[in-house]
Amino acid sequence: KYMHSKKTLVKHMHKCGVRKPPGKDIYSSVRPPSLRHKNPVCFFEVDGAKDKRYCQSLCLLSKLFLDHKTCFYDVEHFWFYVLTERDSSGYHIVGYFSKEKNSAEGFNLACILTLPSYQRKGYGKLLIAFSYEL
Repeated sequence: KYMHSKKTLVKHMHKCGVRKPPGKDIYSSVRPPSLRHKNPVCFFEVDGAKDKRYCQSLCLLSKLFLDHKTCFYDVEHFWFYVLTERDSSGYHIVGYFSKEKNSAEGFNLACILTLPSYQRKGYGKLLIAFSYEL
């Protein structure tokens, strides 16, 4: 959902109690994945058909960092796997990858993104490794 002003965003954040991605928690670590990381990680599987607005927002967020990103609104045919760090205030998105539900070519990735503040910390490798495990 787009916010027209900072005031609207602050009001939404105060009212909204959601502190994690929608979908199914498919992996949660008890400890950080390595010594370089501060917090445990979780993967969420989000269905583009069920949580359309959330997945569209992920795609639009990706467009800020990926010049070649073209699919914004046709998300129903994709699974989104969202990597988060978990701390006392909730879940924080680190990155995600998307995968076609029925890929004729058998590709395991359609798009992959690690947010800039989490780059160079091994999360990209973790996303790729996880995509092969599915």
